[in-house]
Amino acid sequence: MKKQTRSLLIKIVGTVAILGLLVTRIDWNIEEFSKIFSQLNIRLYLLSLSGVILVLGLKSVRWNLLLRAEHCNYPFISAFTAYMSSFTIGLVTPGRIGEIARLYYVRGDRNIDFYHSFKTIVTDRIFDFALLVWFGVSGMLFFYKVAGGISAFWYLLIIGVLLILLWLVGTIILNTIHSEKKYINFIKEVWTGMFQKKMFVPWLLTLVAYLVFYVANWFIVLAVGQQISLIEIGFILSLMSLVTLIPITLAGFGTREASLIFLFAFYSIAPETAIVYSLLQFMAFFLWGGIIGMICWFIKPIKLSLIKEDSKKVIDFIRPKSAK
Repeated sequence: MKKQTRSLLIKIVGTVAILGLLVTRIDWNIEEFSKIFSQLNIRLYLLSLSGVILVLGLKSVRWNLLLRAEHCNYPFISAFTAYMSSFTIGLVTPGRIGEIARLYYVRGDRNIDFYHSFKTIVTDRIFDFALLVWFGVSGMLFFYKVAGGISAFWYLLIIGVLLILLWLVGTIILNTIHSEKKYINFIKEVWTGMFQKKMFVPWLLTLVAYLVFYVANWFIVLAVGQQISLIEIGFILSLMSLVTLIPITLAGFGTREASLIFLFAFYSIAPETAIVYSLLQFMAFFLWGGIIGMICWFIKPIKLSLIKEDSKKVIDFIRPKSAK
């Protein structure tokens, strides 16, 4: 059995198993589903549909700035098209690895080597992952009241300071490591470069992009008749996003629903509402964003075989032949 086939079967089994547990372990009220959909605020939901375009647009500007920092003058429209296309490919690949497609786009259009183009992809993902970890860890501590009844803002502030201290400690440790291995030096370069002056605008764009993301999802929460603060929506969405990165189901189905049922329970929100919200959120961001990305892919197509070639280069870079 091929590795790809085995991976697909594992994800299918994982999806069915998790959804099966949700169906059998929860006492569903079908009438409640109908009631939620009948009372859905269509205007607020339609307003949320603009979120994915704005978020990915801001992120493509961020990536464009990272490319310019590597002396690659890449047009914004091209960066946006590549970002949208890779987003769609990333939806159907484990851990969003398909977003490596951006490597081919930029290297095909500009004379930039693999090392520097790959560096922009990794740095771009670190921005997202850092913010998700910041909000996710803050959210989990907040939900379990680890520091008592302090507000969500203080959890964010405390964890933010701790993460910056962690970065400083990591920088000190990395500076003591001297190695000729390319991937070790790559890690040092990316890690130490995250808080240089030229990274101020990319960090700002990351904050604005996720603010838009959380606001758009806040509209969906309001559309299904629930009241949760914006910061706490950020906590929920960040934890959900981290969980769906685990490549055990198809497109995050099952893990997304399970995490939302668990997190919404802190607000005594019924599982039916959590499932409806999950479906609406999936359609507003992943399905809608995937359709837009597919259109971009049709406008400027690339072959999946070429993505696989770049993926192999990534593997060879991270795990050199001598280390295999």
